[in-house]
Amino acid sequence: MDLLAPLRACKKLIFYQCLPDAATLVTGTIICPIGDKKVKLCLKENNKTEEPSVFVELPLSTSEFTSSIDSSVLRIVLDPVPDSGTTQRWQTYCNGQKVGFARRLVVGKEEKWVLETMQMVSSGAGFLLKGSDGGSLKYLRGQFERIVGSDDSEAYHLVDPSYWFGQDLSVFFLQ
Repeated sequence: MDLLAPLRACKKLIFYQCLPDAATLVTGTIICPIGDKKVKLCLKENNKTEEPSVFVELPLSTSEFTSSIDSSVLRIVLDPVPDSGTTQRWQTYCNGQKVGFARRLVVGKEEKWVLETMQMVSSGAGFLLKGSDGGSLKYLRGQFERIVGSDDSEAYHLVDPSYWFGQDLSVFFLQ
């Protein structure tokens, strides 16, 4: 039994009374390739739209992300790097520790396949096999609350109404 559920519900109720139109739901997909490749975060306001609102490569490998999320609380903060050239980059902090630089990506062939394959999945976590080459990846998909705090910050919080994931996952973008 989750003893903190009433407190969480009360906190959200107070928040929404203060900022009734500040939050919207977006679909979030975290793509975790098996191996040394980096984790990718995709946030789409409408699951039917072609291009995501946010598509970034985080400076975490799948094993680093998995060990971080095992703590049940994961806070990722992305602080923009000024004058980073043509590719937008962010200094990234994971649970308060500096972990490297995230960068904005263009959706490639592999990511497009993943997003199309998962279009009917509303939330969950698991594995996807990529075909005869034996490649596979882990994924985490769910609804995220997008909250615009001010002109220079927004946050995405994983919505887990049943506490099935058992995770408290938030991504903060500073500007």
